[in-house]
Amino acid sequence: MLELIEIAFINVFAKLLKFAFELGTSFFVNKTTYGEFALIISYIMIFTKISSFGIQNIMVRDVPKYSNYKYIFYLFFNSSTIIFIISIILYFTLYLFSFSYIIYYPIIYIIFLSNSFNILYSTYLRSIKEVKLWIYFQDINIYIIYFTLLAILYLFNSKELNISFILNIYTIATVGALISTIIYLKFKREFRLLSKLSIKKIRYIATHSMPVLFTGLTYLIISRIDIIMLEKYVSLELVGEYNIIARVTLQILFFNQVIVSYYYPRLANMFAQKRDFSQIALYNTKFVLLSFISVTLISLALYIAIRDFNLFELLNIKNREALYSVFITLTTTQIIYSAICFYGNILIYIHKQKMEYLNNFIVLILAILLNIILIPLYGVWGASIATSISLILGNILQMVQVKYFTGTIFISFKRR
Repeated sequence: MLELIEIAFINVFAKLLKFAFELGTSFFVNKTTYGEFALIISYIMIFTKISSFGIQNIMVRDVPKYSNYKYIFYLFFNSSTIIFIISIILYFTLYLFSFSYIIYYPIIYIIFLSNSFNILYSTYLRSIKEVKLWIYFQDINIYIIYFTLLAILYLFNSKELNISFILNIYTIATVGALISTIIYLKFKREFRLLSKLSIKKIRYIATHSMPVLFTGLTYLIISRIDIIMLEKYVSLELVGEYNIIARVTLQILFFNQVIVSYYYPRLANMFAQKRDFSQIALYNTKFVLLSFISVTLISLALYIAIRDFNLFELLNIKNREALYSVFITLTTTQIIYSAICFYGNILIYIHKQKMEYLNNFIVLILAILLNIILIPLYGVWGASIATSISLILGNILQMVQVKYFTGTIFISFKRR
């Protein structure tokens, strides 16, 4: 329990930095520039998810199975090869289809490639249960560099900060974070970056990670496509304000993410050791209860902050009435999500991740159609409704499939 508390405090700092990155940047630029920033960051998140290919989840599953460090380094080397190939293909595809942001800001490629490699290599620490170090190298280091540079340059720069300026700082931060991760792994963990290239192993990693990629990518697109599609119907200023509320409500899942980072590696070990499903269900129920209760309490606290302490005013939100409905919709969704979000990982642990192809196709099509229908009718509230329905449906599909393949939903209140 002490370790979980320590992880919680470290995660608090990490999430505050990430929160400040997306919201705090709005205090350094005007509303229109921030709206464009929110759009570009949404695209970068999606590109990072594609190029990282969901491989980190497979590493968390597979690394505990092996005691041979050379073989583990061999897994990571072939994984990094996949990431590099995918990122090159993605860049040229975007360029050939004249995607405007990649043409105007080619530095975006360096950002999402560096982020993808950093996600992969820092995952080694998570796979060996060094969760606190994993959080630092994946989620903290980059934002410390970013805000340090932003503060210094803001103080000594007389011109108004523009998108190019912000992206240059972000690039330095992502590259710097990756370099520091590699240095730590190499000199403190004797991690070897180079190993034998294997087409067979690349095929294995790619086929196992692709369903995971589609899962992560689907939910990321669902959480970002509303912002992207809103650009066509509302002002960039309102897009920026919607992004602020969306990111605020996402912080409700803070303790859920802390609990996930602590429990998931241990849950993966239980499946790797082929424990009885009834034992796993009892263990998993602790995670479900902690997750649901923590998210509900944080949601209540945030509601009180908006109602009684003028949180919208502190965030400089002008369209408060419209965005209040968005807040209620997204908050309710996060509470439900916190209790059923683990089924996707269980599909991985029971080697049924290929079901995610079907799940993601259904959910992604639904999200796009709902945004197309609801945004013109209800604006930002319509975008939040589309996101909520799609997110919850995806988790319900996973739950039904886990029940079908295992005969249990991995929630049990029976005492041993």
